[in-house]
Amino acid sequence: MNKFIKIALLIILSLITIAFDDLYNLATFYFYTLLLMIVFDIIKKREINLIHVWCIGFIYIILSEVFIIFELQKNPYSLLALKYLIIANNIILIGYSSKKGIKMENVRIKLSNYKAKRGGGIILIMLVLFYVSMSWQAAILSFTLGRDSGSEGENFILSSILNAMGFILPSVILFYFYYIKKKSLLYSFIISIPIFIILFMGGSRFPLLFSFVSFFITYKSLNPNRISVKQIALLFSASIILLSSSLAMKEFRTGNQFDDNYKESKVESKDFPTYISQYLSNEGVIDMTSLMIKHFDSNEHLYGASSSFILYFWVPRSIWKEKPTMLGYWFIRKYRSGFGDGHSASFGFTGDLFADFGYFSLFFIFFIGRFIKIAENFNENALKSKNYKVIIGAMLFPYIFFFVRSPITASMTFLGIIFFFYFFKKTVFTEIINSNK
Repeated sequence: MNKFIKIALLIILSLITIAFDDLYNLATFYFYTLLLMIVFDIIKKREINLIHVWCIGFIYIILSEVFIIFELQKNPYSLLALKYLIIANNIILIGYSSKKGIKMENVRIKLSNYKAKRGGGIILIMLVLFYVSMSWQAAILSFTLGRDSGSEGENFILSSILNAMGFILPSVILFYFYYIKKKSLLYSFIISIPIFIILFMGGSRFPLLFSFVSFFITYKSLNPNRISVKQIALLFSASIILLSSSLAMKEFRTGNQFDDNYKESKVESKDFPTYISQYLSNEGVIDMTSLMIKHFDSNEHLYGASSSFILYFWVPRSIWKEKPTMLGYWFIRKYRSGFGDGHSASFGFTGDLFADFGYFSLFFIFFIGRFIKIAENFNENALKSKNYKVIIGAMLFPYIFFFVRSPITASMTFLGIIFFFYFFKKTVFTEIINSNK
């Protein structure tokens, strides 16, 4: 479809969105519209791109909230918040559509082979042991008392390092032992299991699922045409176990004292969006957006103070006592109560920008769509390279998905992933450049 037609249709879709006067009907309409757009585009391209992950994230994280939380319909600001979020998403799709893709036949790919450095496998196994030894106490505490049992800012740098390591280490283990050392898939999976267990016990489904998803994408990219029935069975079984674990985790968290503010009350309708939403995630983005719209009706915007947190997040609070806290931490405490010290609310991809610039933030949101297209171009190149870049390409999928929920947190984590990507490249592998084509 011509990009100008796509943009025109998205503009019309935004105008239709403005015309709705019912929260549930608007969410249902956009649910089916976005779902059909995703399915049609995946069938057409015969692959899942980053923009599809973004749209799935919008359904999973934001739209599902309407079908899970009945109380949203009683809030007069909820409809305005949902309209703003949908229009913002359409603007991202416009930004994405306005940026050209790349033709892989015109891309010069640097062909590289990698060989394992002496002791590289030992280093990876030692890092798994280090990760477990540094994480197990916090994981057990989160599992027994809830993930809000910590305190904001406590061991922040160490926690960020461990989170980034938990994302990328299983994929690096796979690349090293399976692709370089030619050992079985099961070998890499068994070494990675302690990391998956720690992520499960930590109480957040997203790191667990996407650490494994990145592991799977890395494997699939290295074996585009060669996956045995046994390997498919192994990965499928692992996926079922992880999905079941994530649902169990959701039930455990719902019954925890720290999560009373977000207990779910499903709407009475039994239509498809409501049915499927019971397997999705309530992150409270619409609720927080409506609260923020109400707040800034009578308060000044922050004009960059909120979004700029990404520039100085790495500064320890022990050095900078007055370091500002993230929007998701301070704002929720201004209007709500009963949260643990470690709890932060999710404001979605529009949160910090709206806090800074209000509805004018839609101008900046347009460039998120352009950014997704640039990332997608890199991603396509990386996944088809069949070398170490496959790993960072696989990591872009969870990054884009997390971005829907919390851009600053996702970017902080991804910066850590990039650090470990180059750290492992230098310490575990030796690159041998063959030629260019």
